[in-house]
Amino acid sequence: MATAKIVTWSRKDKLGQFPIGIKVSQKGIPAYLFEGNALASRELWDAAKQQVKKAHPHATRLTNFLSKRLSEINGKILEFETDQRTYSAEDIINAIKPKPVLDVPMPPAPKLPLFKDVADKYLSEQKGLGNYDVYNTDKSRLKRFYEFAGEQVTFADITVEHLRRFTLFLRMGRNRNHKEHKPLSDRTVTNHLLVIRTMYNRAKTAGLIGNDTYPFGGKEKIVIKFGKTEKIGLVADEINQLKEYKFDKHQTHLHHSRNIWLTCFYFAGMRITDALLLKWSDFQNGRFYYVMSKNGEPGSLPTPAVIAAILEEYRNNDHVHDLVFPYLNEVENLEDRFEVRKRIGFVTKMLGEHMGIIMELLAIKKNASPHKARHAFAQLAEEKEIHPKVLQKLYRHESMLTTMGYQSNFSNKKADEALEAVIDF
Repeated sequence: MATAKIVTWSRKDKLGQFPIGIKVSQKGIPAYLFEGNALASRELWDAAKQQVKKAHPHATRLTNFLSKRLSEINGKILEFETDQRTYSAEDIINAIKPKPVLDVPMPPAPKLPLFKDVADKYLSEQKGLGNYDVYNTDKSRLKRFYEFAGEQVTFADITVEHLRRFTLFLRMGRNRNHKEHKPLSDRTVTNHLLVIRTMYNRAKTAGLIGNDTYPFGGKEKIVIKFGKTEKIGLVADEINQLKEYKFDKHQTHLHHSRNIWLTCFYFAGMRITDALLLKWSDFQNGRFYYVMSKNGEPGSLPTPAVIAAILEEYRNNDHVHDLVFPYLNEVENLEDRFEVRKRIGFVTKMLGEHMGIIMELLAIKKNASPHKARHAFAQLAEEKEIHPKVLQKLYRHESMLTTMGYQSNFSNKKADEALEAVIDF
């Protein structure tokens, strides 16, 4: 009795593809039925399951067609066997050929999902949630990706090799619109890959793509690694210099920026967002009560004398929204999270520039951006050997591991002592 199965031809045709059809064998002599269907790669065919893999844009339709043709051929074999005819494999093929199943062209391939469609929806959601920082930074990263890949890039286009070339593109200097762009750091390159991975994961969750072509993680794929960055804060003497420096009348803006920085430091490395949102109503009976904006953790701290003196400078000002510092006065509605975060982003950049000028005045060769106040607090806490459990409460970390991981960036004392013990001979 003849046998039949679906096969792919081992050699490419004139178009560089591999024909796929039915092989019929009778007494060891084969005959083939190829009807114009072909695969770009033999890897798209699962011989064990007798089906086209999902990576093919018409996988289901083509598998169904071939399975139907195989069923018809097996039916014809049974018909010949029942009639007890003498037949060959070629006879089976010829009996089938006059009855083509597809006498019209296949429908056009469904439109492959564009990467930009998913990214645009993501950005729209971030803007709607008021996440200005995420919206703004990721929009910039996506813009660089489109500069490399084009806005019509599909998820199928974003292969491992494609992403490797993208990382080279980011690490190399380039000229765009007659402007020179410096190579990006490894951390910045990693952040770009994170955005692309986020879009891939969202597309998978939405059922737009499968796992077959996922380019991240695993062997011979893109592995995202986070390199450690050195965290260096101001030491006690430098903070005292900053605190005691007398600014000229024309340097009032620097004086106010210094006040914000000290507020962040003395309130246990408070984040700049929380410092700019300080309200007079947050201060009660010599203590400061606030809910951390990043994680919603409530808590209170005593008001140090240094901060009490700073607060007095602003007590008689016009207080829009009950805010201590005036930097957000121009925001009409503090409930408009997007506008608030947008303004905070601008102010944070400005304060960083001001602190850079102040460091030059003090002849201190360190970065003292607002976030560095948090590093300075952590560094001094480590030097004074404050217990991590206490620091966890001050930082309002949910996990002790987070606190210990953060403090490890500043724990040099034991290593220094070990080095000194070894070389002191």
